Amino acid sequence: MRDTPEDGKVLRYGKGGGPLSSAVRGALSLVRSYPVFLGLGVFLGLLPLWADYLSRPLGIPIVMVMRLVGIYTIAAVGLNLLMGYAGQVSLGHGAFFGIGAYTSALLCVKAHFPPWLGIPAAVVVAALVGLAVAPVLRLRGHYLAMATLGLGMVFFVFMREMTWLTGGNDGLRNIPPLSLPGLAVGEGRNYLRKEYHFIWVIALLVLLFCFNLVRSRSGRAMRALHQSEVAAEVMGVDVSWEKIKVFVLSAALAGLAGGIFAHIQGYIDPNLFTIVLSIQLVTMVVVGGMESIWGAVAGAVVITFIPKVVEALPKWLGEVPRWVEKYSNYEGIIYGLILVLTMVFMPSGITKGLSDMISYRRSPFVNPFRRRALD
Repeated sequence: MRDTPEDGKVLRYGKGGGPLSSAVRGALSLVRSYPVFLGLGVFLGLLPLWADYLSRPLGIPIVMVMRLVGIYTIAAVGLNLLMGYAGQVSLGHGAFFGIGAYTSALLCVKAHFPPWLGIPAAVVVAALVGLAVAPVLRLRGHYLAMATLGLGMVFFVFMREMTWLTGGNDGLRNIPPLSLPGLAVGEGRNYLRKEYHFIWVIALLVLLFCFNLVRSRSGRAMRALHQSEVAAEVMGVDVSWEKIKVFVLSAALAGLAGGIFAHIQGYIDPNLFTIVLSIQLVTMVVVGGMESIWGAVAGAVVITFIPKVVEALPKWLGEVPRWVEKYSNYEGIIYGLILVLTMVFMPSGITKGLSDMISYRRSPFVNPFRRRALD
């Protein structure tokens, strides 16, 4: 048998030692391959145990907000694939989020589908709509951004005017809670925790899929597109097909997020899926870090928690400026300012900025304090 490092590790963990040793080898292999995923999974799994003790003094329902963080993470990581890795701008992903929400809600309310069938249908419909509007990808730069912005506006008007189907501005009510075959996720005691765990299991699976995707041949093709479409085509990349694939995938993930969102809200109306939602998703991608799977998570955490922190300020400080109490009126302006400040001071996003900061502190070549210690 050829002596390789892998063989040595297998023998050390007990090769041929039965199912237990096989399970140990599998677990150790998983830890070596995806340590961050396992760490994040353990943290998220244990979060409800301590979050409730902090929620009351902070005035922020942490578990409830983390459900939304999980949903926005799914949508933001799909948009990150499109914008961060493939370099295609989209200002209309709120429309795909809304298409997913309305598809699942309408199927469950009007046709009495169970949510575990409505949500996959939302993914399929959002992907088909993404495929139908994929010709806009022939445009580039700000022309593509304006075209996708128009898509979001068309969706908003369509949902508002189709009152016989969507209820218009009155919205769609009595959307059933999340469920699986034989298991009511969104009902009963501790339904918030059950929804939280359900959402984050799906979010982690989506993150794992995207993590492997960007390291695959398709991921390298997406990066080549971002650098130069002409150079990518010269290297043999089918530019049009790669653009369509990543656009449809990002639309499907936004539809998945929207489908889950409808069932935890129980009520939706067109005003939940305006251009502000699209700006929020873009802000999550940019603030968290483009070309970074973990940037989607960081951006979703920051942007989702900001409104809750602003709402809790009166409890922490006693008196706050009047405009803070009317935060919702200035929400779009604040997201825009965050976007501008991030682009100016941390253009690569939070994750890349923190990574660079840690590298700087550890490096003896660029950090003068460490260089002095070496001298």
